[in-house]
Amino acid sequence: MNDSPYSIAALKRSAVHFLTGKAASALLTLVTLLWLVRLLAVEEYGVYVILVAGMELALAITSFGLPWVAARYLPEFRLHASGKLLVHFVWQVIARMGLFLVAGALLLFMAAPWLMPSLELAQYTDMARLYLLVLLLEGLGRRIRENILGSLMQQRQAQISLVARNLALLLLLLLGVVAAQGVVYLHHVVLAELAASALGAALALHSLVRHLHVHRDLSGQGGWQPPNWPDMWRVARHMYFSQLVTLTYSPQVFVFLIQRYLGVEATALFGFLRSLYMQICHYLPAKLLFGLIRPKLVASYVGAGGMGELTHNANLAGKLSLFVLMPLVLFAWLAGGELLNLLSGGKFNQAGYYLAGLLLALIPLSQQQILATVAVASDNSHLSSWGSSLGMLALPLAYWLFEADQGLWGPIVAIIVSQILFNATIIAVLVRTTTYRPDAIGFFKLIAAALAGFVLMQSLAMPVHGWSGLLVMAALAGGLFLLAAYFLKPFRVEERARLNRLLNRKIFIW
Repeated sequence: MNDSPYSIAALKRSAVHFLTGKAASALLTLVTLLWLVRLLAVEEYGVYVILVAGMELALAITSFGLPWVAARYLPEFRLHASGKLLVHFVWQVIARMGLFLVAGALLLFMAAPWLMPSLELAQYTDMARLYLLVLLLEGLGRRIRENILGSLMQQRQAQISLVARNLALLLLLLLGVVAAQGVVYLHHVVLAELAASALGAALALHSLVRHLHVHRDLSGQGGWQPPNWPDMWRVARHMYFSQLVTLTYSPQVFVFLIQRYLGVEATALFGFLRSLYMQICHYLPAKLLFGLIRPKLVASYVGAGGMGELTHNANLAGKLSLFVLMPLVLFAWLAGGELLNLLSGGKFNQAGYYLAGLLLALIPLSQQQILATVAVASDNSHLSSWGSSLGMLALPLAYWLFEADQGLWGPIVAIIVSQILFNATIIAVLVRTTTYRPDAIGFFKLIAAALAGFVLMQSLAMPVHGWSGLLVMAALAGGLFLLAAYFLKPFRVEERARLNRLLNRKIFIW
C-alpha cells in the first residue's frame, strides 16, 4: 500500500507541494492584480476584467465534462493499466480537451464582431481576438496542471508550472513598465499574459511528458479491462449537464435578479457579501485541497478499498471541512454586523445576519464536491444531473420571496435550499443503492458544538466594537467551539489517528 501513488505518504508530499505552490501563486497574483489596477486606465482595466471573466466562462463551457473523465479514470489507469495504455489514455484526453478549446476559440473569433459591440466595446474587438490566444494557451496549461498532473498526484510539477507562469507575468509587466517609461496599455498586458501562459503551458507539458516517460514500462494488472469511451462520455455528459444547470441558480445569476427586484444598493450589498462568501469557500479544506482529495477518493474506490474505503475517506474530508467552517459561521452570527461595518467603511452596517445566513449555505456547499466525487467514482454520475435539476426548484422560491418583500433573504434561502436538494438527492440514492453511509452522527456533533458555543456566547451578551472587539470575539467563538468539540468528539478514533499521521504531530484530539 505504501508503494501506491495514492498512498498517505504520496498524499502528504503532494499536499506540501500544493500548499507551497498555492501560497506563492496567490501572493504573485495579488501583487499583479493590485499593480494592474494602478497601471491601466479605468476603462482599460474594466475591459481586462471582462476579458478574464469571458475566458473563465469559455473554459467552463468548452470543458464538456472532460475534467471529470480525467478525475474519475486517470487514477484507475495509473493503478491498473500498463504504461503504454496509460500514455495512450492521457494523450486521448488531452487531444479532446484541446479540440474543444480550439473549436470554442474559433467560434468566439467569428462571433467577436457581434459580441463586443453588444457590450459597447466595439473598439476592443481586435484585442478580444488576440486574447483568444491566451484562452488557448492558458486553457491548455490549466487542463494539464489541474486535470492531468493533479489526477496523477504530481502537484510538485503542476505548482512549479503555475508559479513560473505567474512570476513570468509579473516580470514581463515590470519590463514593460521600464521599457515604456511607466506608460502601460491593455495590449501590453495581453501580450505579457500571452507569453506567461505559453511558458506555463510548456512547463506543464514538459513535466507531463517526463512523468509518462518514467512510467512507460509499467506492467499493468492482469485481468483488468480499460473502460471504453462510451462509458466515459456518459460520465462527462452527466457532469457537464450538472455544471450548466447549476450555473442557472448560482450566486452570479442572483446578482442580476437582485438588480431587477431590489435595485442597485441591494445589488452592491449582495456583491460585497458574495465576495466574502467566495473567499471563505475557496479556502475550506474540501475546496482548497480538492485537487488532492478527488484523486485520493477515486483511487480508494478503484483500488482494493472499494466503497468502504471511499466512504471513510469522504466522511473524513467532509467533517474536516465542516470543522474549519463552523467556527466561522458561529463568529458571523455573533459579530457579522460589526465585521461588515468595518470592512465596508460604514456602508453596510445593518447586514450582519445576511452574512451569517449566506455562510450557512457553505455547510451543504462544503460537502457538494465530495458527494459529486463519490457519485462519479461509484459510477453514479447521473445523480449529479438529478441533484442539479432538483436544485432549480430554488428559483421559484427566490421569486416568491422577492415578491413577499423578504429582501436578500430570497436569494440566500434559495442558495441554501438548492444545495440541500443537490446533496440530499445524491445521499438518498447512494444509501439506497450502495453501501455508502454518511457519518450523520459526526456531522451532527460538529453542528451541535457550534450551537453550544452560540448559546454560551449569547448568554455572555458581550458588546463588539472595533477590530479589537472582533479579535476577542473570534478567539472566544473559536475556543468555545473547540472546547465543545473536544467533549463531543465528532471524529472517530481511527480518523484522529489518520489526521495525526498526516500532520506528523499528535495534535488532533477532537
